[in-house]
Amino acid sequence: MLNLNIPISKKQLFWDMGGIIKNRPSIYTLPSNPENEIFVDSGLIWGEDIIDLILSDRGKVVLPLRNLQGFNELDDALNFADDIAIGVDWSDRIEANHSDFTIDIVDLLHNLIKRNQTTILIYSLNGDYPYIPAGTSSNLDIYLVYLSNTNVQPSWAKEVFLFE
Repeated sequence: MLNLNIPISKKQLFWDMGGIIKNRPSIYTLPSNPENEIFVDSGLIWGEDIIDLILSDRGKVVLPLRNLQGFNELDDALNFADDIAIGVDWSDRIEANHSDFTIDIVDLLHNLIKRNQTTILIYSLNGDYPYIPAGTSSNLDIYLVYLSNTNVQPSWAKEVFLFE
C-alpha cells in the first residue's frame, strides 16, 4: 500500500504513468474522494474512457485533447461529466492529432468556454507557453504544467505544476 501525504494548501496533479503507458487507468493507489483538489491525468486516448476515472472518484479528471478525434468525441465525453479539466499540449502551438484542436489557442479556449469547460491544464512540452489575452483568461481557470524546472509564471496561470 502506498501512503501519499498530500498537503492541504496546494492543488496537486498526478500523472498516472502506468495508465498512460498501458492506456488503462491505474490510479487506485490514490485516496478515494480526496478532500484536497487533485487533478488526475491518465493520458486518456478515447473520450469514453473518462467514465472509469470519474467512477473511481480520485480527483478531477483531466481529459487530454491530444488524441481525441475532434470536437464530436469531446462532446460525447462531456456528456458523461461536467466537472473535468481539459488538457492541452503546447509546444509553440497546440499539439493534437485532430485538426479541430490544432487551431489558435484563443479560438480553442473560446470553443471550450462554449462547452462550459473552464478548467484548463496547459502542458508546456518545451518550456514555452502561449500568449492568452486577459479578456479570455479571466473566464477560465488555467493551470500551467512544466515538464522541467522554471520560475516563469504567466499572469493568466492560476498555479504552476512542475515535474522534476
